Amino acid sequence: MDDIIHLLPDSVANQIAAGEVVQRPSSAVKELLENAIDAGAQSIQIIIKDAGRTLIQVIDDGKGMSFNDARLCFERHATSKISCANDLFSLKTKGFRGEALASIAAIAQVELKTRRQEDEMGAQVLIEGSEIKEHTLTTTAVGTSIAVKNLFYNVPARRNFLKSDATELANIEEEFHRVALIHPQIAFTFYHNGKMMRQLLGESFKQRIVSIFGNSYQEKLFPIEQQTEYMSITGYLGKAENAKKKRGEQYLFINHRFVKHNGLAFAIESAYNQIIPEGYHPAFFICLEVNPATIDVNISPTKVEIKLQEERLVFGFLNAAVKKAIGEFSLIPQLDFDYNTELDINNIPENSTLKIPTISINTNYNPFKSTQYESGRNRPAQKPVDSQEWNNFWENIQKTPVTEEVPSTVSELPLEKDNEEDEKITINHYLLVHNKFLLVKAKEELLLIDIIRANERVIYDRYLSALNQTPIAVQQSLFPETITLTPAKADLLLELRDDLLNLGYEIELISKGQFAVNATPHNEDSGDLQSLIENMLDDYQSNMLNHRLERDRNIALALSKQKRSQMKPLNSVEEVENFLNLLFHSMVPSVTPSGEKVYEVLNSNTLDKLLNN
Repeated sequence: MDDIIHLLPDSVANQIAAGEVVQRPSSAVKELLENAIDAGAQSIQIIIKDAGRTLIQVIDDGKGMSFNDARLCFERHATSKISCANDLFSLKTKGFRGEALASIAAIAQVELKTRRQEDEMGAQVLIEGSEIKEHTLTTTAVGTSIAVKNLFYNVPARRNFLKSDATELANIEEEFHRVALIHPQIAFTFYHNGKMMRQLLGESFKQRIVSIFGNSYQEKLFPIEQQTEYMSITGYLGKAENAKKKRGEQYLFINHRFVKHNGLAFAIESAYNQIIPEGYHPAFFICLEVNPATIDVNISPTKVEIKLQEERLVFGFLNAAVKKAIGEFSLIPQLDFDYNTELDINNIPENSTLKIPTISINTNYNPFKSTQYESGRNRPAQKPVDSQEWNNFWENIQKTPVTEEVPSTVSELPLEKDNEEDEKITINHYLLVHNKFLLVKAKEELLLIDIIRANERVIYDRYLSALNQTPIAVQQSLFPETITLTPAKADLLLELRDDLLNLGYEIELISKGQFAVNATPHNEDSGDLQSLIENMLDDYQSNMLNHRLERDRNIALALSKQKRSQMKPLNSVEEVENFLNLLFHSMVPSVTPSGEKVYEVLNSNTLDKLLNN
């Protein structure tokens, strides 16, 4: 019987390895940027075409490679970073496995040009699918230029799994942020399809954060700094009032390497427990420095996941440092020496009297003392429903018996939209519970309605109609609000701008990544437009990736989820009736567009189940 075990060809083995190292264009960008930084570059250019499908090129001014090294770097496990196993516990470089270039070359057409300072001529290597096509001398600048063309050209199945250009560009942008943030001393220039998306000069860490995420972050951050014998902690934390419902700008670096560690992220977020609402998440940009021997970064090909030798110790130090920084920020006025601005003397009135500013400090303030929040719950104390108000409501409700025969499933409820679209709901009494729930008798049923969810359904149907039939009237802003977006989000906003105009948002491009919101929907309070637009774009991308919704439904869903809490209080029977009519004349009043239950019919069966569970 013939032997059946055989060695795979190097080209096949490299393609298999590429599946772990290079999952999408952003993976290749990460590896090439880290190689440039390890080479000592002070200036790096990133050139992208078609979200990385056609071209990924990284040009650096680092130390370059010799003629022989230029060829050898494409071999598997070829590296200059380590020479023995013990070196894994004293790593000071980004890469060390020697798999990145071999993996990239296995699934793309790669052109490498490189030269060292001491060499008169540089080297050029052309490689396709792990096969060397050319290795010659050439004239080139000191440093390295590597161009990755037609990624996954020989693995079409992998190429078909790539998402839209907007999604892939957003992933590339995120990898770029992770590298650029922790190396603020390095200058970066980022191009996509011939357009300069980002130009970053060497600067301080805080200025790099502001350069990437916008000038609004100048006022949203406060510093954290703590030194111990075991570790050092530096960076910036987001103010509690700027916390978001989505985990957005959360960056944790250990020894200048971006890492994902759920335990350490929880250590940071839990320090905010009593000062931000439940379900919200703070921004943070934190750098930890520990002894390399106490961490293991060799547990995944992407080197993003790590293991800590003293995880509980690091958790405790980090949690305590964040709490201390929050406390100091609450007590001590912050002086920002990184803020680059000039005093505008022309704006000072000629006859004005200059006054010495005064500062008052509440020295008894303790951000960790439980006051109006329940311990660990982050929920504000609310005024209970007045007992007399409840008694009056219940007496009026009992005058007319509640129908007991109610279908068991939500979809069968008689309250769904029927052919009698003109039928109006009228009520005599209602009860608001904590301004979150509405208890009301409508259509001969006693209903408990989640007001926020009901509002989402109403807004969604209104927006869907506006996108397809009747646009919402706009209200011009006396002072247009300026918003700043990352390049990927800016491109997406430009793509959706006409649709948003139908919804009442008139948005004008000012410059790269900056927009002016000149008008908002008539008779609507849009609140913080920066957060509204950013979160809406995040939701849109998420829906596009996970649910593949139609464009109009995706826009309506993304925006209605953001605006569902922006509702005026229901202060009269007429307002409640109007709200109920909008709800029950929608297409599916029983659930939100995202599938959450809107109301419950309170009959004896429902109450028995509730009380006897």
